Amino acid sequence: MVGYCEAAVKPVTTVRQRTWYPSGMRLMLPGWAFALLGLVVLVTGHRFAVAGMPVTTKLMDPHMEITLRRLPQPGDAERADAIVADARRLVAQYANVADAERDGYTKFLPNIELPQEHFTKAGFAREAWFGTFDSTHPTSLIYDRDASGLHIVGVMYTASNLATEAELDRRVPMSIGTWHRHVNFCWAPASVPMRDAYFGAHPKFGFDGSISTRAACDAENGSFSPIEFGWMIHVWPNAPTQAAIWSIHGDDEQHDMVGEHMHHHDGESVVATASAVLPIPLDHLPSATIASGDPNHGARVFAQNCASCHGASGRAGPDAPQLAGQGLAAGQVAFMVRNPGTIDVSSDMPHLAISDGDLADVAAYVSQLK
Repeated sequence: MVGYCEAAVKPVTTVRQRTWYPSGMRLMLPGWAFALLGLVVLVTGHRFAVAGMPVTTKLMDPHMEITLRRLPQPGDAERADAIVADARRLVAQYANVADAERDGYTKFLPNIELPQEHFTKAGFAREAWFGTFDSTHPTSLIYDRDASGLHIVGVMYTASNLATEAELDRRVPMSIGTWHRHVNFCWAPASVPMRDAYFGAHPKFGFDGSISTRAACDAENGSFSPIEFGWMIHVWPNAPTQAAIWSIHGDDEQHDMVGEHMHHHDGESVVATASAVLPIPLDHLPSATIASGDPNHGARVFAQNCASCHGASGRAGPDAPQLAGQGLAAGQVAFMVRNPGTIDVSSDMPHLAISDGDLADVAAYVSQLK
């Protein structure tokens, strides 16, 4: 691990802008913990709030919602590099957890020992929640636990659920980083023992629970929370690759953006096959401005460029989502064609070199497939 670095106390580069619950902790949170969290972020009245333009997201799993990768913009790489540089200095500065505690960071869930620990600073959490982003003020420091103790591995920045997509992007460029938040949480009734409810081999409740809908939670006499805490983003500054530095769990995980969407039945989650579902929910799929097209000519363009993956008439493709019967608007089809990596960074779909006219025609064709 990196040792304590005196120079890390005063960072050379600071990213600060105007415009919290650690994701690694997939365990049940007792009631007193919520009191602590409420004190930290003052969010009792804001937890489910939505303001401004909605953030375009998809489900990574039934209990985690993630943002989509945006197209790169000038200055994104430089902004991201500055954040990583500050995070790297902080990791050096707080290699010893006692130094973090001395400076006001306190362990989340202090009476529960976890394989990965978040040490949170209340003042920085409030600062982030109410609109300030400062890359030298992470809400949490992240430590991995092994037989020898705690070792710092990363930092976590946060934002309010009130933040718009533009605000999240101003804090951390979304062409590089992935924001996430915890969703669809079912609290077990008090009559169910904690270990049975949250820690069993097949728990029903909590962030690893099979229950992810209000109806299923109500059926078990639980308490359903559609969103827990706010937006958060991890930085693992000493990870070996750019993808790992900005990943959710600190590795080169492709599932950050894999085009899977979760369907639910009686509280049980099932990953639908890639050929049956779109990469993200239809109501979250952006739309491009596109002229009216000729669907008859679009059918020929589709057969030449798209059918080999999406299947004839957009059905039962071997390795791409079914398009027929999805309710896609022409503008959404056009957006997917022009920006496949934005929707799903792991997508094998190429950038098709077709004219705007052919794009309008194929978009018109796909939009009327039943």
